[in-house]
Amino acid sequence: MAYFLKKRVAIMRHIIALFASLMVVPLYAAEEPKDESKITLGVGIGYGPEFVGGKKNKVSPILYVDYQAANGFFAGVRGIGFQAEKGIFDGSIALAYGGSRGDDVANFSDTKSKFKGMGDIKNSALLNLEGGVNLWDVAHLSLGAELKLNHRENGNAYHVTLSAPIYTTEADQLSISAFAHYADAKYAQTYYGVTAAQSLASSYAIYSPKAGFDTGSLTVTWNHLFDKNWGVSSSLGVKRLFKNAENSPLTESKTNPAASLILGYSF
Repeated sequence: MAYFLKKRVAIMRHIIALFASLMVVPLYAAEEPKDESKITLGVGIGYGPEFVGGKKNKVSPILYVDYQAANGFFAGVRGIGFQAEKGIFDGSIALAYGGSRGDDVANFSDTKSKFKGMGDIKNSALLNLEGGVNLWDVAHLSLGAELKLNHRENGNAYHVTLSAPIYTTEADQLSISAFAHYADAKYAQTYYGVTAAQSLASSYAIYSPKAGFDTGSLTVTWNHLFDKNWGVSSSLGVKRLFKNAENSPLTESKTNPAASLILGYSF
């Protein structure tokens, strides 16, 4: 019984991590009135690697839940937080939870003992910060930070995103976004490094990465509204690992695909 419970938890961790990496635009985003609160429920499928840098890809289910209040409060897969806009600027602050990795990866993949001997990376409480600016109404630039509130030895990460609309109507939004992820030294060591103790337990060579950009991605997203309640969101992208990540002995593939298709209902 304990094995199947652990397996289920591992699967859910993978689904959450996969969904977060797709950077899907919320289904309710198109033409949403600013003075209305809204709940969005979605279900769909995602396609991507079993872990960042993995060579085997798989299809996984996606569950999406989001509450957006008129005053800026939100809760759901993005965490619990508040977002606001002022002129061309926007920002958000949220509490979230995640960032784990462990031997349980082998429970739902054919990679078997890929991380055996590497030890578990515990989930952390996260403070997610985001700030953005609209650039001449043709693009949006945002900077973000993922800060650990506990297990701080696992390190922090930062990112920059540049997105631009390609085609927009009342029912459709087609956009493209470029994303770059920066890891501090502790983060890089935690997720890509191999200590002397881990090397002895896992047979991987010792690896000590430095702070730097570890991943980048390019994603095309299409949102379509059927009516005021129903909509579909899809994305197709590619993720590329950079120096600190691509040279890790844990990395199997430097390039990973990412795709999703979600049907949502908002009310």
